[in-house]
Amino acid sequence: MNSKQTELSYRRAAVANASSVGLVITMYDLLVQDLTQAVNALEKGDIEARSAAIKHAFLVLQQLQGSLNWEKGGEAAKNLSRFYSFLRGRIWEAHVKKDPHALSEPINLLLDVRQAWAQVDPANSQAAATRPADRPATPADDEKTAGGWTA
Repeated sequence: MNSKQTELSYRRAAVANASSVGLVITMYDLLVQDLTQAVNALEKGDIEARSAAIKHAFLVLQQLQGSLNWEKGGEAAKNLSRFYSFLRGRIWEAHVKKDPHALSEPINLLLDVRQAWAQVDPANSQAAATRPADRPATPADDEKTAGGWTA
């Protein structure tokens, strides 16, 4: 079994056993992974990989936004919807400008909100303490580390 198959098997098991908050955390992890892949593709000049990563990120955002519960979610659902729309705009802007550094802000915002989701779900206590380990460094990581905070 290669590493992609192993990762896919791991994700399937995690999704099958996840709480609703755990699923949201998984979606955030996918978004961070997609945007990190887009950064890497931009830096390499790989248009096809960049487009595929951005397209998948938009699909994940669509799923997140489409799953908001407007009746029970109230103000939180409205705020998350605005957040997802903001992310969509920033990602599109980075894609059009072909600027890998422009994806740093959405990645860092996603990681911050992911951390908050992880703290909400007691079943994910380990996830609250960690960030996605398989995520390569992004251009903003140097800035974050310099400020005393590491991703």
